Amino acid sequence: MSKEKQKKFAKPKSFSNYSDSKSDPLQKTSLLSKIFGNQKKLDDARKTFFTAYKFESNIKPLRIITLLLLFSVILGIGMFYIERNNEREYKNWKYQGISSIPPSNISNFDEVIEFSKIEKLSECDSWDPNKILEGKCDKSISYVKQMNETQSRSQILYIIQFLVMFILFFPLGTFFHRSLRNIKTLRYQTSTSPEKSIVWIYFSVFLYFLAIFTSKFISKDFNISFSIVSLAFIFLTYRLYKSFSEIYQGSLLEKSSSLLSTFTIKFKIWFISYLSILIFNPSMITRFWAYETKDIDDLINATKFMNYSSIVIIIFCFISIVLVAEIYKLQEIKNIKFGSITVDPLE
Repeated sequence: MSKEKQKKFAKPKSFSNYSDSKSDPLQKTSLLSKIFGNQKKLDDARKTFFTAYKFESNIKPLRIITLLLLFSVILGIGMFYIERNNEREYKNWKYQGISSIPPSNISNFDEVIEFSKIEKLSECDSWDPNKILEGKCDKSISYVKQMNETQSRSQILYIIQFLVMFILFFPLGTFFHRSLRNIKTLRYQTSTSPEKSIVWIYFSVFLYFLAIFTSKFISKDFNISFSIVSLAFIFLTYRLYKSFSEIYQGSLLEKSSSLLSTFTIKFKIWFISYLSILIFNPSMITRFWAYETKDIDDLINATKFMNYSSIVIIIFCFISIVLVAEIYKLQEIKNIKFGSITVDPLE
């Protein structure tokens, strides 16, 4: 009986490979520590962090970035055509005599009635079931359905675009972290830490979007809220400038005479598109350039801004592909011509 009880309450065989305390005391793990790691894995990570490294090719991150950015270009083209069709639809409403914006949700029928009263559409002025059954509100309801369809189509693509951009952070982080590490192996003297540079860039991107989403809660005044976003925008630009200046100075075959000549024409074109997308991205448009849409003219103008935003996204994604490819080529060429050295982080 005692042997049976021991077997009954013994450690499950399925977990036996998770730990072996006899062979390695540091490997004592539970199921949670298996997921989040244990002391031995932490020590291995620390050793790897301080291990000497050589020049590493960025070809794999470059391929992933290129595929994701090309997908973003396709999404941008789709957004452009959807917003252009939406603009035509809204202009058609204006030609029909509609001056106010239809509600996008039919569940709040009071708004539908209010819209009908303003536009003088039939006799849809109450919740009377007989009027609804007789089709008195059909015209108003058709505008509501069209409004819902136009808004839904664009919102779906914007959500997908945002998710793609979020996924892009990971391969981009790998690419630029490796690029900053590589310049040291290419005999460029710098005290810049690749890890800190990437963390600062991610933090500044987070601050930028946080400023956009919270600025209107802090103050409804345009100048104050825009100043908050501008500070985050300047900080992000400064962090990007520091990282790119190090990458280009360490990747060029010859030292440039001035800092401006360090940056190539491709980077300067990319920088202009970067400024454009920070000013004309969908989040900025909905919270600043088209924050208050009171009538159909405001809605048409807001849709035009979204159209411009789609064009800016397409250009920015395409030039970004060119930029990362240029950085990759510069470092590969310098490595082939001059060779690389092994860098010890502890020295």
